[in-house]
Amino acid sequence: MKNLLIILLLVYSLAGCKEKEYVDNRPAEQVRFIHTVRDYRDSVNAAEKNDVIRQQLLEKGVLVVKSHIQDSLQLKFNSWEARVLDIGPDPTAPEYIIASFGMNLDSGNLTEKTRYQSLVFTSRTAESDTVYAKIKSLEVGDIIRMDGNFSTLQKTINIDSYNNLSKSKNVLDNPEFRVEMAQVKKLKN
Repeated sequence: MKNLLIILLLVYSLAGCKEKEYVDNRPAEQVRFIHTVRDYRDSVNAAEKNDVIRQQLLEKGVLVVKSHIQDSLQLKFNSWEARVLDIGPDPTAPEYIIASFGMNLDSGNLTEKTRYQSLVFTSRTAESDTVYAKIKSLEVGDIIRMDGNFSTLQKTINIDSYNNLSKSKNVLDNPEFRVEMAQVKKLKN
């Protein structure tokens, strides 16, 4: 009986130590977009030894991602969940604030370790914008819900690499999109 009690206590204590399971509360549109980027990222990375195929896959992936943004998302995102990666004044124009928001390309919580394997939205917001005060109140690490639009330049969506391609030559490993924020709500940090 004593042994049974010890075993039950041990099982109970181990069950209580289990890491909190990740619950994905992201909207379906966000999940589909992230899966599209991730699938092409993985295809490009799998072809790393064949430069010709790799380049073709990368070009096709970038084209598919841009088409998804324009056709499926219609240049908008609503209630998307992200983590604040960077935030600060624009060094060239202090009346603006620049903020980067990350979404994990792989499953699980977005952490500091995964910031260079995330999909990144970067905004440049003027003091006169209604969302400026909310963005300025955020801190690195905060989890937010955001609404906004993808920025275009001459009707073209630019995809940059958040890490300046220093860690990878695949822009889809850590893609960065310019966005205009319409609404931000802090969930937690």
